[in-house]
Formats: sequence, structure tokens, C-alpha cells
Amino acid sequence: MTQAPELTVVHVPVSDPRVRPLLRELGDEYTRRYGKDAHAEISRYPDEEFTAAHGGVLLLLLEHGEPVAGGAFRRHDATTAELKRIWTHSAHRRRGLARRVLAELEREAHARGYRRIFLTTGPRQPEARGLYLATGYTPLFDTEADPETIGPLPFEKHLPAGAPHEKAAGPAPEEAAGPAPDDPSSLKVVPVRHYARWAAAAAVIVLVSQFVHGLATNPVWEWDVFRAYFLSETIVQAVWVTLQLTAYATVLGFLLGTVLAFMRLSHSPVLQTVAWSYIWIFRSIPMIVQLVFWFNLSALYAELGVGIPFGPVFWSVDSNSLIGTIGAAVIGLTLHQAAYAAEIVRGGVLAVDQGQLEAAAALGIPRLRQIRRIVLPQAMRAILPTAGNEIIGLLKGTSVVYVMAIGELFYQVQVIYGRNGRVIPLLLVATAWYVLLTSLLSVAQYYVERRYARGADRTPPPTPLRRVRRFVTKESS
Repeated sequence: MTQAPELTVVHVPVSDPRVRPLLRELGDEYTRRYGKDAHAEISRYPDEEFTAAHGGVLLLLLEHGEPVAGGAFRRHDATTAELKRIWTHSAHRRRGLARRVLAELEREAHARGYRRIFLTTGPRQPEARGLYLATGYTPLFDTEADPETIGPLPFEKHLPAGAPHEKAAGPAPEEAAGPAPDDPSSLKVVPVRHYARWAAAAAVIVLVSQFVHGLATNPVWEWDVFRAYFLSETIVQAVWVTLQLTAYATVLGFLLGTVLAFMRLSHSPVLQTVAWSYIWIFRSIPMIVQLVFWFNLSALYAELGVGIPFGPVFWSVDSNSLIGTIGAAVIGLTLHQAAYAAEIVRGGVLAVDQGQLEAAAALGIPRLRQIRRIVLPQAMRAILPTAGNEIIGLLKGTSVVYVMAIGELFYQVQVIYGRNGRVIPLLLVATAWYVLLTSLLSVAQYYVERRYARGADRTPPPTPLRRVRRFVTKESS
């Protein structure tokens, strides 16, 4: 067996020909383990992030001039280096080369001033997980949980304080001779001039300035009328009705939509056909037509009753007494929303790796528990962005119920400007309320999405509020 002193550590750019076999074999192994092409993921980070000029490094262990192992790190933040592309040649494993690569990367990161190491490894790489645990890395996940339910497994290690250690092997020949001619870090970086972008930005600023100036100076906006009605009792009550309609239709629509989604995913042809037909019909009919239809349900069925199908009726009630105006609006909005919610939920469930269900079935987990504890939590990441957009659309779509003379926001604005003729300022009142409500929903969507992304992104970027606090603290200090 070749002894460790025969190994040479060299720092190279990603463009070095000796790096290509490393990345190719690494990508092939990821593809075999995860069943999808990993070469695109490997090339996701720009090559310059692994150069000294950008706070990174890529090193190789050479044996008789041939690469046998390697690894790299990039700048994660001001004090943290993120390890990437750690690899040992398949013909040279079980020699402790990966530990040597880790030690060299840690030494180099410490010399560059980093105080913390961060990395992630895949759930199907138990040997990598064991290596990091054995070399003092702290897992940032539940080690008792099934790795497949977590996703990428994050680790961290805090480097000791003090003066950076000297490299045991000394500078590599390539380093002593200076950077290679094709090393990007040796080139002078000249910023690109984006003249067209600057011109477009200037034109946009001029247009926005003109619009704002018009808002402030055009007397037709009648801002005094806007201020008088924006928080008036009638408008506030109308906003409350709008929120009630949105909440009822969202909750009931997504409950029914979830049932329809799993009906479409079932193996029963009857359930599949019924669910597909429902979605087809209710997505084909405009919402306003559905609302008018439910508003006139009593013309089709004067009474609704409970009894034996095709037999006697035991109990009945007048349709108008059972379904009022608000009830008809909620039914119409719910049934319309359910058709779209079903496809959103179905798309999220299909985005979950089939291997998750296979693993759960192999462990004997009941089907309903698989859906509740494994499928839906992972599907939420794919469901939430579209679902949030749909809820915002529903909030604005409640304005359609004005045809049923329900006192929601748009209807009340129409009634008021029909009496006093102040069309523009009252439409501005409705616009301002819709903008305010959709903005609040967007903020809520951001934080809900952030929560459900915890399993995939252990170090999410700071929230806008934290960025503001950090900026204020920095300025005050």
C-alpha cells in the first residue's frame, strides 16, 4: 500500500484537466444512487467561487502525479466555508484519503480566516455521514430520523481560535511557482458595463416619477374623498364580508380539493372518473355563471330533502330557507375553488419521490399515516406557492358576488359612487383595500413557505425584517 508521505497536495482551478475525472466520477456515482442526472447539480456553482480571489479553494491529492482524491470549499458567509465536491477515486478507497482531504480543507479554511465549516451530504451516502460524525462534525438534524424524510443532511464544525496552522506538507509546486497562466484568479476582473440596462432603469424611473406626480397633483383623484371613505363603517363592514367569503371558500375549497386530488390518484376507475369530470366541469364554467346558478337554485329545486334514493323523502326544507344569499355565494366559490385546489394538491403529491412511499410501505407504515406524516409534509413545499397565489386570486375574485347583491367591498363601493357620483376616489378606496389585503396574504405566504422549507434548507436567508434590523444596527454602530 502506498504510504501517506508520497501524497502531494496541490491547489488547482476547476479548469485544470486533472479535475475533470474527479467531477465525472462524482456525478456518475450520484446518478447511480439517486436515479437522476447529478452533473447539473455539480456544475450549479460558478467555477470562480472555488478560487482564492472569491474566498474558495479546490485541492487535489496526487499520487505519482495522478489525482486520487480531492475536495473544495466556497465562501458561505463572512466566517463560514462550505465544503463541496469531496471525492475519493474508486480505486483508492479505504485508505483514509477522505480524512486527509478534510484535514487539508479545514487547515486551508482556518488559514483563510474562516471560523466555521458547513456542509451537506445526501441521505443515501451513509459512508459520508459516518466520516463526518467520526471527524468531529456536529449534525444539524435528528440522527434518529429516517434520512430519506430529511433530505440533504447538514453538518457544521467550529474551527479553533488562534493563529492559523502552518501547512504540514508545505506549499505545493504549483503554488510556489505562482498561479498558472489559465488560473482565473490571476486575471484582473473588470466589471461589465450594462448600458442598455442603465437606460431602461432610467426610463422606468422617469415613468414612475410621472405617475407619482400625477397622483399627487391631479385633482380628479379627490384624496379628501378617499380619506373620508377609506375607514368608514360601511367600507370596513364590506371588507369583513370579503374576508369571510375568502376564508370560507379557501378552507372548504381546499378540503374538497384534497379529497378530489386523492380520488384522481386512486386506483379506482370510478373515483378517478368522478374526480376528473368534476374538475373538468367546474373549471370550464365561469365563476359568475356558477354563482348565478346557485343563487337561483330554488327555481330548479323548490325543496331539498333527506330520504331513500328514488324512494320516499323523510324530511325536507324549502331551498330558499336553507341556502341564503351568503350561503349560495360560499357554495359557488367553494365548488369553483375546489376544482383548482385539486390540481394544486395533486401536483404537490406527484412531486414527492416515489421512493418515499416505497420505503414507508417496506417499514409497514399504514397508508393513511404515510399520506399524513410523509407525503403531505413534503408535498407542501410544492403546493404552497401555487396555493398562496390561488388564495390571493380568490380574495379578488369575491368581487364577482356583486351580481348577487351581497355587501362585499366592490358592491358597497358601487352603491356609494352610484349615489354621490365620486367614481374615481371610491374605486381607489377599493383598490387600496385589495392591495393591503393581498400584501398581508403575501407576507403570510412567505413565512409559511419558509417554515415548510426547513427540511430542505437548514440555513435559509435572513428574512426582510432581520435584514432591516441588521442594517439599522450596523448604521447605529
